Amino acid sequence: MKQKHKKLALAGIIADGLYFISVILYLIVKTDWALTVWESMTVAGAFVMTAVLTAAAEAYQIKPMFRRFMLISLSGTLILTSAAHFTSIGVIRKLVSQGVSVPDYFRIGFFPSIEMTVDYTAWGLFMGCAFLALFLGIQDMPIKGISVTCSSLCMVGFAGSFFSESLWYPAPLGYGFGFLILCIAILRKKEDSELS
Repeated sequence: MKQKHKKLALAGIIADGLYFISVILYLIVKTDWALTVWESMTVAGAFVMTAVLTAAAEAYQIKPMFRRFMLISLSGTLILTSAAHFTSIGVIRKLVSQGVSVPDYFRIGFFPSIEMTVDYTAWGLFMGCAFLALFLGIQDMPIKGISVTCSSLCMVGFAGSFFSESLWYPAPLGYGFGFLILCIAILRKKEDSELS
């Protein structure tokens, strides 16, 4: 494995940690600026995850068909989550701060809402497909196990969100904690290959 894969895995761990800090910060202070930090970290996290999963696919020699499928899925995540959060930051919350009455079904953080549906599709369906492509396209068993678990959790959360917001929460376990475990596994693989 190349040095760049180790650096990207470390970047993934750092980005994951910063994301969780932004979530905790918002839950503690519940201010507009903290929500902006959280939403910004969500979009930034999508870019970091794209870089890490693309590097993992390269490192583990993913089959070309599954690489294309993964890149399409990651693009879906990037486009949809960016649209949802940039609309929230740049339009919806500005209108609310100016006293405009924006219906809850257009706002992020309200369920059900159009923006939450878009974001759940990004992180549940498309990110789940990206992890599935990694699982299907590589041979390394530990990484396959992690990626299929992440995919399953994302998909279960996405399907559950149609019934209740509380059924969404398996998805963050997949793309949040599962991704962290994947990055650690990539780092450990790097160390193992250096020792052997």
